[in-house]
Amino acid sequence: MVAVHLLGGVATLSLSFLLSLRLSSVRPALQRIPARLRMLAVLGLILLALQIALGGWVSANYAAMACTDLPTCQGRWWPEADFSNAFHLTQHIGPNYQGGHLDSEARTAIHLTHRMGAVLVSLTLLALAWQLRRVGLNRLAVLLVSALGVQLLFGLGNVLLHLPLVLAVAHSAGGAVLMLCMTLINYRVAVPWSLPRIEHDALVKIAGTGLRSRDALK
Repeated sequence: MVAVHLLGGVATLSLSFLLSLRLSSVRPALQRIPARLRMLAVLGLILLALQIALGGWVSANYAAMACTDLPTCQGRWWPEADFSNAFHLTQHIGPNYQGGHLDSEARTAIHLTHRMGAVLVSLTLLALAWQLRRVGLNRLAVLLVSALGVQLLFGLGNVLLHLPLVLAVAHSAGGAVLMLCMTLINYRVAVPWSLPRIEHDALVKIAGTGLRSRDALK
């Protein structure tokens, strides 16, 4: 329930932010965005959502302290881990306030999966930032890299400092901020279906003419 509650809160926040973007003067980028960039933005959004859900699973099963060292876990690169029992969505719900029901190996598996997910999400978002920079959306690229860097620092601090409350809360908030960044990026690079096709084509033509005029003045 912790993971579902967390995802529901982040989804509500992201949808509210998306609605505010659509009602504001912010418009999708007028330049032609490569299809691969849009696909990468969607992929990054999906992977980030899964990683946030996995973070909720870590919290729900008290797996944050299964590994207290970096880059190894329990002094080994690959400690004993029980992946078969780590992700039972139908596990018994009971009085787990004293540390949960899973054994140490299962919690280690959850923690390791969250670490591997962090690496995958980081590589994907860095690739997205690079693509954003290539099409001239430099501010979005800087925003994404900054939010990702802060979130990684929070995650590393939680492990090395043994999960202080302030950092634990900051890590959850950082995930929400990163999701807002991805919502903004997907909105900016999306095909602006909300605009009539004729109006959209005209705006793209005007934007292209402006860019050519600026280049001619250089």
